[in-house]
Amino acid sequence: MNGDAELARVAALRALDLLDTPSEERFDRITRLAQHTFGVPIALVSLVELDRQWFKSCVGLDERESPRSASFCARAIERDDLMEIPDARLDPRFADNPMVTGPPGIRFYAGQPVSTPSGQKVGTLCVIDREPRQLGAAGRDRLRDLAHWVELEVAVVQARRDARRAREVREEFVSLVSHELRTPLTSIHGSLELVGSGRFGELDERAARLVAIAAKNTDRLIRLSNDVLDLTRLQGGRLHLRLSDVDIAAVLESAVDSVEGAAERMGVRIERAGEAGPVRGDADRLVQVFTNLLANAAAVAPEGTAITVGARDDQAWAEVSVRDRGPGVPAADLDRIFEPFVQADAPTGGAGLGLAITRGIVHAHGGTVRASRAEGGGSAFTVRLPTAGPDVERAWW
Repeated sequence: MNGDAELARVAALRALDLLDTPSEERFDRITRLAQHTFGVPIALVSLVELDRQWFKSCVGLDERESPRSASFCARAIERDDLMEIPDARLDPRFADNPMVTGPPGIRFYAGQPVSTPSGQKVGTLCVIDREPRQLGAAGRDRLRDLAHWVELEVAVVQARRDARRAREVREEFVSLVSHELRTPLTSIHGSLELVGSGRFGELDERAARLVAIAAKNTDRLIRLSNDVLDLTRLQGGRLHLRLSDVDIAAVLESAVDSVEGAAERMGVRIERAGEAGPVRGDADRLVQVFTNLLANAAAVAPEGTAITVGARDDQAWAEVSVRDRGPGVPAADLDRIFEPFVQADAPTGGAGLGLAITRGIVHAHGGTVRASRAEGGGSAFTVRLPTAGPDVERAWW
């Protein structure tokens, strides 16, 4: 193997973050099975580095590593298929190997290369005996199968590593949004509103319109950054509910108050129907849930129509529905719209995060939220919450 190829191979091995890590049952069960299947004293998952081989799983040896210069596995990974040495004393490559002439007294060795999903050979699954022997065709097939199992576990490790790195990148982006974008946006938005208010002199009609547009867009960017922060913290399990006894009527009143002014400007009224008793939950986050649903409904409701907020309970559950008379969510999108960044054919003007956040909060309460096409047109979003609340304070995602 040439130098560049070897460096790429070792880089792939190190990127797995397996070297010098504690034993894991996912690998140990394979070496135990190999030891039992082949009736050998030693079975290893060996990872071959630049100057050593290190054993991620080791049955029958006390040592966790040995020099690469004495490694059978380093020779095995140079092959595309299984390497079998029936009697190392008779093989000129290994006859004077210190692991043959001294402890552990290797006579028989069989090792199947183990590769990453990208095809880099990072080590072997090997079985070792202190007596000469041969596997036979069936035995070689079984060792190959077990090595493929090791490769599946390596793929799981790599996927876990990639997911962790993706999460770290996302968190770095969220930090950028929080510290580098949101603060100046808030300042810009405040300045634009002051200018638009006429406090520093009246603006002509065209300038006033441009300032109003700029203020509206910065406000939208601030809301977007807040949604991204909420969603990332939700998915990372870093936000927890603050539980107390919550009056659903007060929650709905707060949500309606937040949206009613904007709805009236769009010619849409909000009507209330029914009552629901108290629940155990996080009042602020439940206000956020119903504010999201009402704002979405107002954005799609035709002028002159009403949004209906219905509430009821059956002692064990409280149910709140928000119904609009808009175009309705297409049947194919009724479940999909709760995924991040997904919008139906009638977008609400947001980035498609509000419903994902809503679902996370409701699920954290032990409840459900679903969308349906309302009879007579429009959509209905129904939230069901257990009145007893969640058993414990839990992460949102």
